[in-house]
Amino acid sequence: MITFFIGDSLTLGCGDEAGLGWPGRLASAMMRQGQDLTWYNLGVRANTTTKIRDRWKEEVTRRFLPGKNSRLVFSFGVADISNDVPAKVSFDNAEAILAEAKALGPTLFIGPMPVGDQDRTDRIIQLSLGFESVCERLGVPHVPVIGFLRESGTYKAALEDYDNVHPAAKGYATLAEYLTQTHAVRDFLGLDQ
Repeated sequence: MITFFIGDSLTLGCGDEAGLGWPGRLASAMMRQGQDLTWYNLGVRANTTTKIRDRWKEEVTRRFLPGKNSRLVFSFGVADISNDVPAKVSFDNAEAILAEAKALGPTLFIGPMPVGDQDRTDRIIQLSLGFESVCERLGVPHVPVIGFLRESGTYKAALEDYDNVHPAAKGYATLAEYLTQTHAVRDFLGLDQ
């Protein structure tokens, strides 16, 4: 299986001293279960949905292997809030990205994460809800994470330990552990129940 993780700096794993982020931890879980996996972290720092829309398909296409089971996992949104991208632009970009990705192969969306600033987190919540609507309309499985992470003392502490936007390693570990407990992620990535 080839799995692509596409998004912004929270997909990249900025702040994680282990260098794994949540995608690396999911990939490790897959390989521990014996999956023959090639995975790519295509997260780019400060990438808004507009930048991701402009680049993702070319980056994935360069790494595609014909005949291989390829899966696309997207996560974005926090950079849009940080860069004051209008919500309608974010939603339009998400719809274009996910519709095109779905036509290319199985696609999953992981919702945006909270930050240390409450006002920005409130805006991220609204963005997350809009992305959920886009996913439902397109039939793309999605996992909203903002509610769980807002309540996680470990995640909050990890945000404080780095820069209040990106968590330290324990925050990414908390997110990855949560994701591996969801049916959507387990089914999508072929993790044993």
